[in-house]
Amino acid sequence: MNKLMHTPPLLNDSSLGFLTTARIYAKLQALFIALLLVPAIGQAEVAGIITGAQLQTEAEKRTTVISTEDLKKALDDNLDMVLVDVRLPSEIKNMGGAIKAPQNRNIPRGWLEYRITSVALSKDTPIVLYCGAGIRTPLAADTLQKMGYTNVKNYSAGYIGWKKAGLPTQ
Repeated sequence: MNKLMHTPPLLNDSSLGFLTTARIYAKLQALFIALLLVPAIGQAEVAGIITGAQLQTEAEKRTTVISTEDLKKALDDNLDMVLVDVRLPSEIKNMGGAIKAPQNRNIPRGWLEYRITSVALSKDTPIVLYCGAGIRTPLAADTLQKMGYTNVKNYSAGYIGWKKAGLPTQ
């Protein structure tokens, strides 16, 4: 009996045999990202309820996006800027790191409203938010603006975009 028949499909690459740990990790990371970027399967529309995707679209209209090039320049030029990674610590670990910068702080999205004042001491503090792929940051940026912060930007390319650009990670 073929031993590959007993191997889960994700771990089986018929052209190359069994996958190395690094290739398994890469496949799992791609699957994780794909799941984040597609709407939930079977997501029902409920009369009178706004979906998360609709909230995100509206928040994107009210927030400013910063490009990878502009973020790199801002990190080099402005040590007073606060760069906030809104991912969970487990996501940072599973995705292989975070943006390497002295301004980088991890405040998970669920705690942002409660912890931001410990790192952004003025309403004019330059704040750039990022997550894995820019799904949560429009909502996070919109929330900070509603709280009164006036200099908030969304790095919509996220950690994935930063890493893809070959910029420093930690």
